[in-house]
Amino acid sequence: MLSKIDDERAIAIQIETYRQGFLHLSPERIASIWDTHHAPLIYVAQEMREPTYGWDAIRRYFAALPDHLDKVLSKALSDVRIDVLGDTAIAFFISHTTAKLKRQAALHEPTFRATMIFQRTDAGWRVIHYNESSLAALAEQVMSSAS
Repeated sequence: MLSKIDDERAIAIQIETYRQGFLHLSPERIASIWDTHHAPLIYVAQEMREPTYGWDAIRRYFAALPDHLDKVLSKALSDVRIDVLGDTAIAFFISHTTAKLKRQAALHEPTFRATMIFQRTDAGWRVIHYNESSLAALAEQVMSSAS
């Protein structure tokens, strides 16, 4: 059995694979970190109105990235936290991206918080749930008025 530190390293490698997949616009690399047989799989992207459910829909989302993004200029992850809970783990990080969209002249520079839930599988740690969130304008207003 791997130690908690070994598990954390293995999960950190998967998170780096995610980062590299977006940085190089490689849907295959991004997809490689998922447990494609787990149900239910859920992907919550901040730009989507509704969550994406199931492997086929998540795979289509990844496959469409090169249709919308011309190039990802940078993707930095900060405040990475990994909590291993037996055969499940939760990872949190803040993502800072600079990308050129296909249909827009200005750079797209989203910063969001992400939570990934991993499951230990025969193939190693794999994602079963992903969620992005950003501070809403209303939340920022509430926070600034409370200070």
